[in-house]
Amino acid sequence: MISQDQYSDIAEAWIDMANSERNAYRLGVLDAWMLTAVGEVAGKDIIDLGCGEGRFSRMLAMREARVVGIDCCKRFINYATAHRVGGDSYQLGTMAELPCAEQSFDLAVSYITLVDVPELQPVLREAYRVLRPGGRFVVCNLMPMVTAGNHWIKDDAGNKLTFYLDNYFDESIREMPMCGGVVMNYHRTLSTDVNAFLATGFQLIGLQEPKPTPEQCMAYPDVDDLLRVPLFAIYDWRKYGEG
Repeated sequence: MISQDQYSDIAEAWIDMANSERNAYRLGVLDAWMLTAVGEVAGKDIIDLGCGEGRFSRMLAMREARVVGIDCCKRFINYATAHRVGGDSYQLGTMAELPCAEQSFDLAVSYITLVDVPELQPVLREAYRVLRPGGRFVVCNLMPMVTAGNHWIKDDAGNKLTFYLDNYFDESIREMPMCGGVVMNYHRTLSTDVNAFLATGFQLIGLQEPKPTPEQCMAYPDVDDLLRVPLFAIYDWRKYGEG
């Protein structure tokens, strides 16, 4: 899922989580928002940057898109390839050096993967390179306020009081517990993120802050955090011309 493979040690646990009801934020909220953001995909060529075990790539392929998933974790690529649904294919590679020709895709997607990239600019240049003029890059990522702290302050009874935010302007690596292991997340401020896209030549055409419906909160109680704090953002970027 990242340009340096730090997921191999937790790959099996991640695959198990990704295919279970424990995947609450994605199943309960983000999948629907991401599918709305990408829009009609039938007949389109799509690249999924940091495709992981291929779950979202398969969702796009089942909507009649032609999808290429890229990931640097061999275990993820093997799993994704073994579970192809027809219009999807998978390649081992990094987001910073995509094994794809220029102007090959109508749409690029990144579903919570850029937070795992040590250097953002090379990845954005590659995404821009492989997109056709007018192509879009739909990015779901953790909010910078989340990557800065990423935990709740609770009372003695365990009730969530407020979300912790500190050291926001310290753009350094943060450790994040995940699937029984620890991964490195790369915290960047909002201005750093947005300006990196603009410097590459992308233009921002949409921004969403996903939140659950009452029905989703009933089905996945954990997602009600998103009614208090915007944990995620979905950016819709477009490539214009050859810039």
